[in-house]
Amino acid sequence: MGRVSRDARLTFIQLWTLADDEGRLRGNSRMLASLLFPYDDDAPGLIDGWLSELERERCIQRYVVEGDAYLQVTNWGLHQRIDRPTPSKIPKFDERSRMLAKPREDSALDHGRDHGREGKDLLSGKPDDAAPFDAVHADTKAQCVELLDYLNTKAGKSFRPVEANVRLLAARLRESTPDEIRAVIDAKVSEWGSDPKMAKYLRPETIFGAVKFAGYLGQIGSLGASAGGTTAWWMRAGFATEGDAADAGCWQSNWREFQGGRRVEIST
Repeated sequence: MGRVSRDARLTFIQLWTLADDEGRLRGNSRMLASLLFPYDDDAPGLIDGWLSELERERCIQRYVVEGDAYLQVTNWGLHQRIDRPTPSKIPKFDERSRMLAKPREDSALDHGRDHGREGKDLLSGKPDDAAPFDAVHADTKAQCVELLDYLNTKAGKSFRPVEANVRLLAARLRESTPDEIRAVIDAKVSEWGSDPKMAKYLRPETIFGAVKFAGYLGQIGSLGASAGGTTAWWMRAGFATEGDAADAGCWQSNWREFQGGRRVEIST
């Protein structure tokens, strides 16, 4: 570790907080930059270099399986003793899957700054029930990043996955499905997006506050497995449940890239 930079050492320490019980985690570098260094605007452009330093010293192994990037902390079992470890849902490292080139990055969350907070008002929400940040599981954090990216895309914003935003979304994921959260986002964007006075409330602390979110969800109704009588998107992608789809990296925003439960190449 003495042969790597200080930033690479810090990155290595923080990777442990995201790894599952077998030392594996998703390896999209821009997603990692957003989760590990949410306040550092230069991290998205530098983190790949820090990861390369760690890989050269055999601290980590980066690899790609079916187009998705993953990361394994080397010698995890020698340094960690976990009682009743949960089996990893991430595929194992194989020498043939070693990352030889930088993978395609599909997260836009590393761009822009989190919008400032306006003063307290009737639409401020109640974020005090949010989950403790350190207790949020890595998979849940990744899902929060996906949902925040969805809000940014729909509302034309650039909120970043800072601790406050991730904690709010993690709390909502304890009681609602990702589809329900997206439906609330869609409803609020449709209702407020064209009104300059209301558009400023298209922000995490308003939409994802406990009391307000429950009211918004009640307005549109729970989605369940399907909506409007149509087949749910994860079923159309070939998965039995939404959870199975998420485990495979399939989300509502990219489900058309999957058929029969597997990612396929989309011809243009």
